[in-house]
Amino acid sequence: MATPGQLQMYNKVEISEAFGLDHRAKNPLTGKIERIHIIPDEKVPDAVVYHIWLEDHTLGNSLRMELLRNESVLFAGYKVPHPYNNMIELRVQTLPKTTPEAAVRTAISNLRAECKSMLEQFDEGVAEFQQHQASKDPIRIMDSREIRQGAMSSEEFHSPTSPSRAAAPTSPFGAGAGTSPVGLPGRMSTGGTSGA
Repeated sequence: MATPGQLQMYNKVEISEAFGLDHRAKNPLTGKIERIHIIPDEKVPDAVVYHIWLEDHTLGNSLRMELLRNESVLFAGYKVPHPYNNMIELRVQTLPKTTPEAAVRTAISNLRAECKSMLEQFDEGVAEFQQHQASKDPIRIMDSREIRQGAMSSEEFHSPTSPSRAAAPTSPFGAGAGTSPVGLPGRMSTGGTSGA
């Protein structure tokens, strides 16, 4: 019988399957292995289905959201038909005044501009952070003598004879509140009778 670890080996996606095109990416219309298949939807007017290989939810959701910002797009959605195929199926329907191809091109152009802007902002933030770090005092490494002196001063700070320690209550629950005569938490008799 196979162990769970051995079963995981059989389900592992090979690198060539994850990053390369094979016979599964053959376009049924042209008979060639292509990364993007454009299939017109014959049931719905102004609609196209794109099979985009070597992509996943990252691109699918980004394209869908960007397409839905366009007012001339009536429908935009995607799905991953099977997780091992490493392909998304993007369906786009537009108004008659434009084409799905034009809407997808506009969406890709907008996404490229957004990614470029994010990268520039990230680079600026990293540069500011590095400049801020360089302007700080460098970290000073303490030698063993300074460490021993630091340990002695912390012992003096926490010594039982220090004034702050002597004034501390004997119980963690407060001075005399809810403590037994021996200083342990417990019930104290208040002198009244119980209402049982």
